[in-house]
Amino acid sequence: MTMQKKHAEDNLDIVTCLNGVLANEYVLFTKTLNYHWNITGPRFHSLHTFLEGQYRQLLEVMDEVAERVRIFDQRPISTIKGMYSHMEIKDGQDKVPNAETMLQNLMEDHVTIQNQLKEIVMDKNKCATDPGTEDLLVGLLRKHEMMSWMLRSHIVQDGR
Repeated sequence: MTMQKKHAEDNLDIVTCLNGVLANEYVLFTKTLNYHWNITGPRFHSLHTFLEGQYRQLLEVMDEVAERVRIFDQRPISTIKGMYSHMEIKDGQDKVPNAETMLQNLMEDHVTIQNQLKEIVMDKNKCATDPGTEDLLVGLLRKHEMMSWMLRSHIVQDGR
């Protein structure tokens, strides 16, 4: 196998990983937007505004991931059907949950993406020869850690 062919195969492997991340980012974005639209309760205004900030950040994240796929001269997943076939995060419930459950669901989804990102970065076969993608994924990991911390801070915990 030529070095160029091996490099192209490595790129396809990382593109597959990036598209998996993109699919999870998409479903989390959609769920966050849905919750933003449907939040109710005494903290409506603050949570409505908070969730708007989160879905806007996720939109930027999706754009970064899709652009990284394009850097490899590949196509990012860009259809609903494609997203569904690659996502690990559950789409949501038919019934709109209460505010606490919304926040808990979103926090858990951020943690799922954090674990996905860590798995890709820690796999030496994926990022060892691609510092650009590794840098992107580590940056996304930090964003998701921050976003999940913010969500966790909104969740009511008895006396904590």
